[in-house]
Amino acid sequence: MAIQAGPLFPLPSVPLIKRNTSDVIVIGAGIVGLAAAHALLLAGKSVRIVERSEPGVGQSTRTGGGIRLAHGSDINVKLAQLSLPTWLHFEKLFGINPHYQETGHLFLTSKDTKGLTTQAGLLDSLGVNYDSLDKVGITRRWPALASTDFTDGNYCKVGGYLDQHRVIRGYVQTVQAGGVHLELHTRVDGVIRDGARVIGVQTSEGSFTSETVINAAGPHAGEISALAGNEIPFISRRHELLLLHRTAGIPENIPWLIDIDHQVHMRPDGSGRALVGGFLGHDEPDDPDDYDPALSEPWSTSVREQASRSFRLSRPDAPVVGGWAGLYPGTVDYLPVLEKSMPGLITAAGFSGTGLMHAPAVGRIVADLIDEGSTFDLDISALRSSRFDGKQIVTDSTGF
Repeated sequence: MAIQAGPLFPLPSVPLIKRNTSDVIVIGAGIVGLAAAHALLLAGKSVRIVERSEPGVGQSTRTGGGIRLAHGSDINVKLAQLSLPTWLHFEKLFGINPHYQETGHLFLTSKDTKGLTTQAGLLDSLGVNYDSLDKVGITRRWPALASTDFTDGNYCKVGGYLDQHRVIRGYVQTVQAGGVHLELHTRVDGVIRDGARVIGVQTSEGSFTSETVINAAGPHAGEISALAGNEIPFISRRHELLLLHRTAGIPENIPWLIDIDHQVHMRPDGSGRALVGGFLGHDEPDDPDDYDPALSEPWSTSVREQASRSFRLSRPDAPVVGGWAGLYPGTVDYLPVLEKSMPGLITAAGFSGTGLMHAPAVGRIVADLIDEGSTFDLDISALRSSRFDGKQIVTDSTGF
């Protein structure tokens, strides 16, 4: 599969947006909505983004900024491969350095060797370079992990993390410079239809019409689908991340560590501190309008203790210097919905924490769905919402 970098500037001229009409309306100014707007702008479309708050203040910036190729499903690996060139060339494309740090990812287990074998087979089939390591190989490469109980690991060197706030800023500045109009602090209250076709949205600031509406509303995507009469069972799961003080002593050459047995992960943050996260009982639906964005003390204690037991790099009572909670807008099988849901309506939502890393590819696929083009040789039929229609869902997720 060919992997291509995103188009370079200058941006093409696009039709001016009339007061209430545009070619496309994008609901949501998170990373997926912004990437879709950018791709549509490059395709010569006039675009209006309708955002209930400010760009990126929802879930796009409440993540660890992870970029990785190793996933538990082939479609997620392919989307990551297709998006990677944009992250590697982001400053050239968008004029802002995203502070990308390549740490790689090390998936570790002392129990689930079958899971690592399955992951290895998937990576092999898609041409992703990785190293399969036993205890000796792990210890030889990272002596700091010698005292852990892990017996096996898969290490994918390509990948790391970036500053998602800078990414959002780069996208916003670029799409605004190209003529995309942002309707901020604007809530979508209804979907306008002409017969079976969606032709616009009714908002708190009035009505806007278009040829196509993109539902990229993140944790509120289910509400938008319902307004259109197209119920899709989206789920928002709570996740939390905390920063441990530099006295935790995390070596900077350690990759992003993922304990697949206990669903906890840790990475250095470039300044001697460690970012730690994991579900640890949070893998339950949460209300996007009523969740607490602050760390919960029981979770903070349990994740520090588990990270200490798993990786042996920090004390269980290591000082916490920061942290936040967010939501992973997703589905029951942890895969997104990416489809033309009905005439005039495209859905791009439910990425279960992978929206940032997959956004560049998703944006261009959205543009292709409108123009019936094919930028990538990629079958996305597995991402249709029809997979939920009375069928048994088989989940396939690495958990992060």
